[in-house]
Amino acid sequence: MPRRLLGAAVALLALAGCQTSQEYQAAIDESLNARLEALNGLTIGQFTAQTGMLPADAYPVQGGRVFVFRTDPVMITLPATKVTPAITRTAQCQLLIQTKATDSRGTADSWKIVATQRAGACNNLPI
Repeated sequence: MPRRLLGAAVALLALAGCQTSQEYQAAIDESLNARLEALNGLTIGQFTAQTGMLPADAYPVQGGRVFVFRTDPVMITLPATKVTPAITRTAQCQLLIQTKATDSRGTADSWKIVATQRAGACNNLPI
């Protein structure tokens, strides 16, 4: 009997260390949100120097400008099951960085980051 209890205890401890995919993604999201929050106060020039990312587009908003950054597409594959085939699709991260003008020069150093918003496959942002 004690051997069975020991085996059950070991199995429970092994399962306790496992994460679900939702828990794993939540941890990644929390880390990414903290890193994005730390960008507030930097300029677009500093952001570009740190990440190597260049804006794909920009548009004016009340009190500033939003810069649009996109990552290269990545392939995501859902594995096949007994009833469905494997499905592969491309996904891309879109990062919107809201800025406020700090001067009238209009250079990358003239736009201070005040907020960020992301959508898509952003787990591998170089931040």
